[in-house]
Amino acid sequence: MNKIKIILSTVIIGLLSFTAQAQLRPLTSTYVFNGLTINPAYAGSLNLFSATLVHREQWANIDGAPTLQSFTAHTSLKKNRIGVGLQAYRDGLGIRDQSGLFLSYAYKIRLSGAILSMGIQGGFDNRTADFSRLDLFNQNDQAFTGVETRMTPNFGTGVYLANRNFFAGISIPFILENRITNNTFSEDSRESRFYYATAGGVLTLNPDLKLNPSVLFRLQENAKPAFDINANLIFQDIAYAGISYRSNNALTFLFQLILNDNLRAGYAYDTETNDLTGFTPGSHEILLNYRIKIRNAKKDPACPVYF
Repeated sequence: MNKIKIILSTVIIGLLSFTAQAQLRPLTSTYVFNGLTINPAYAGSLNLFSATLVHREQWANIDGAPTLQSFTAHTSLKKNRIGVGLQAYRDGLGIRDQSGLFLSYAYKIRLSGAILSMGIQGGFDNRTADFSRLDLFNQNDQAFTGVETRMTPNFGTGVYLANRNFFAGISIPFILENRITNNTFSEDSRESRFYYATAGGVLTLNPDLKLNPSVLFRLQENAKPAFDINANLIFQDIAYAGISYRSNNALTFLFQLILNDNLRAGYAYDTETNDLTGFTPGSHEILLNYRIKIRNAKKDPACPVYF
């Protein structure tokens, strides 16, 4: 137990030192099944209505570890010429909670065999910090008292190109680098600005088996570039099973099952390859997706099916 406390203290101190410059945004492992979380131009790309719930428990069995709940929904309109979407989330870490609500809009241009979508999003983040939940050596330290709340606006943009067998996109989901706290201990803390680039496709191996490789590059200002490499096998267009390697020492196992025409369920298990190995069984993430065809919408041969 003492070793766990030492490791967690080191992690927290590192995070506090890092956030003096910038704050990390949560990234789910099931984003490969939920593209709106990283690119507003993804809105309406499926030419149907799609709503997704995600729950993530990071570093299971460790008190104060991050948890995330998110809801995304998007649909196409105007005969698949535009897309609109919504994203709401709550992200908790220790004494801090962050929630957000963002709306997205995408305009689509039909190309030869593909659709190019240009998107924007805008909304608000709300952050609270309950310092009374801290176990302090000095309970009278006035720098860590009460509850702090701060709301800030933000906006982002992206581009997304896709057809039935290929996709590629670039995005900056949150452009403003707002201050995230008024507390004197971390008064210089600001939001990170991330730049995303992603691409992937579907390769038919035989009539019952397809391969869905993809990659995500993440660039954060004043930090090293990071990447995810993903590979999913699709069995009879019903079940997905795959693996993902994240460059910050995490290995993820991905699963998705198509239950019927409207409902899908997904699961991701992250195993740590750093100093927390042996103290936590890993991170768990559950996804539920509901989708329904839009009334009177015609099937679009250029719209993605697998992503």
